[in-house]
Amino acid sequence: MKRTSWILLILLAIAIGAYFLIRYRTDKSAAEATEVPVAESYLVQETDGLLISVRIYDQDYHIVEFQRNEGGFWDVTLPTPGTADQALAGAAESQLGALRIVTEIGQVASLSDFGLTFPAYTIKLGFSNDVEHKIEIGDSAPTGSGYYIQLDDGGVYVVSQYSLDAVLTLINNPPYPATPTPTQELPTATPEAASPTP
Repeated sequence: MKRTSWILLILLAIAIGAYFLIRYRTDKSAAEATEVPVAESYLVQETDGLLISVRIYDQDYHIVEFQRNEGGFWDVTLPTPGTADQALAGAAESQLGALRIVTEIGQVASLSDFGLTFPAYTIKLGFSNDVEHKIEIGDSAPTGSGYYIQLDDGGVYVVSQYSLDAVLTLINNPPYPATPTPTQELPTATPEAASPTP
């Protein structure tokens, strides 16, 4: 075999070896990248403290507000003061804590592109650690993954739709206790007096 042929074979072997080495490293890097868990981010943080007040209103200023009293129970303060259904208020608290950030967009040049110049809804939250948050809700994201929101007049995010929809229904259905339906008693038949037979 000619010397040139041996050189070509050696170069081919080196090229094949280099190909498999590069491919192995790329596959390993990709595998390691997919194994790294991505931490979920939420609008409300545990460091904010205990949620003690919630106010939700829309563009027409339909409003609902409920606050935690000194005993730790929820009271509705708007639209009409009264004791709250603790299960409904507690569910709203859980849903607000579960507002997951789907996408962080950050600072934007034009809020109107996201429906945030005149937000459809505004949620104001107060916490025990003297922390307050304002969440303004704009348009639905085109992907259907959630809503555009602006947090505390700062960055824009997309948050998951499910929890937010459940909270926004409170404007039309404040968390008052259910009014018991009065039971209607059927009239009892009174025995007729026996009439004398003719």
